[in-house]
Amino acid sequence: MSIELITITLFGGLLILLALGIPVTFALGAITVAFTFLVEGPDALYTIATTTYQQITSATLMTIPLFIIMGNLLVQSGISERMFNGLNYWLSGVRGGLAIVSIVVCVALAMCGGFGPGILTMGLVAVPAMLKHNYSKNIALGSVMAGGVLGEIIPPAIIMIIFAFIARISIGKLFFGGLIPGFLLALLYILYVVIVGIVSPKSLPKSTETITWAMRFKALKEIFLPCMLVVLVLGSIFLGIATPTEAAGVGALGAMAICALHGKLTWLVIRGSCSETLKITGMALWILIPATLFGVFYSSAGAQDMLMSFIESLEVSRYVVLICMMLVLMVFGMFMDDYAVVTICAPIMLPIALLLGFDPIWFSILFILNMQMAYLSPPFGWALIMMKGVAPPDVTTQDIWRAVPPFMLIQLFVLILVSFFPALATWLPNKVF
Repeated sequence: MSIELITITLFGGLLILLALGIPVTFALGAITVAFTFLVEGPDALYTIATTTYQQITSATLMTIPLFIIMGNLLVQSGISERMFNGLNYWLSGVRGGLAIVSIVVCVALAMCGGFGPGILTMGLVAVPAMLKHNYSKNIALGSVMAGGVLGEIIPPAIIMIIFAFIARISIGKLFFGGLIPGFLLALLYILYVVIVGIVSPKSLPKSTETITWAMRFKALKEIFLPCMLVVLVLGSIFLGIATPTEAAGVGALGAMAICALHGKLTWLVIRGSCSETLKITGMALWILIPATLFGVFYSSAGAQDMLMSFIESLEVSRYVVLICMMLVLMVFGMFMDDYAVVTICAPIMLPIALLLGFDPIWFSILFILNMQMAYLSPPFGWALIMMKGVAPPDVTTQDIWRAVPPFMLIQLFVLILVSFFPALATWLPNKVF
């Protein structure tokens, strides 16, 4: 069977299975096993067993549960709520202060546990507080959702670990490649909130609560320990003292210590954190295994040679090809989970980017920025679904959708900015490594 026919039937069959509502894990795994058997014969099934064993025993993947449990321990113990209240004391009287604090706490949670905790925690804590103070629903919902998805680009993002594992590039370089774009996004979100407060003061009323300096300084202890944990984890990677896996272990231990110091290290917190960690890690591995099998089969069938020949034959600028890849990612992100998009597209697109002479870290950051946009993209953006699950009852789906466009435009602006200025993604990794 020719590689062209394999490509058409393989991807056609995959799209049919996905359209039928079969989870991407089982769709990808089933069609890969079937094609391996039909094209390469029964003996090739041994490759599936050995590849699967290599995946689930990889030391690199230990990074995922360790970072996840670090974030879950901080969320389950209520530290995130105390951080929100503590930072709110310092921004009391500032127009839009609650929204700004929500974004800052989301950044802190992103640096502690990746995507998810920010939206879930701030959706339960910050959104009701903002609506109680008569904030615009667009700002209240949008700031939390946009802040929450910063966990996709700010390290230690789980999607970065999965991308680096699939693409066989340095996790550390990818982490530091995402720092500047991630912080830039957070600053632009805050700037947008400030501008809205100036242009439309009624939509972001000032807090009338009286806050003393004694209360502000007392609140610093709620902020200090989580900040030190982030510095310890990322600083150990930055200074070359620890690998990302080792730093994740230090972070998990540090999160347990913080919980203990606050008297929150209870059996209920440990059980809840471990349960959530097991769910997310299991989901990640179930997607990684069939995705790797898919890549192994497709590469062995001659996909790389076909793709390289096709790209080389195109008489267009390499930037046209880059734009096409970005558009494909945007469309896929609107209808598919980001893990699925990464596992399907990364093994195909990264070799193309390398052939065209693009920096792999720069292209990877563009890819992940796209996935961040996907989390806010209707109709199936996960951030929208998660917000609907935790928002107050009077918040409708239409309210959530209306809150998204301004923040998506900021994401698109940063994506274009990083496209034109690759140093935003490459300077820090090159400086460190």
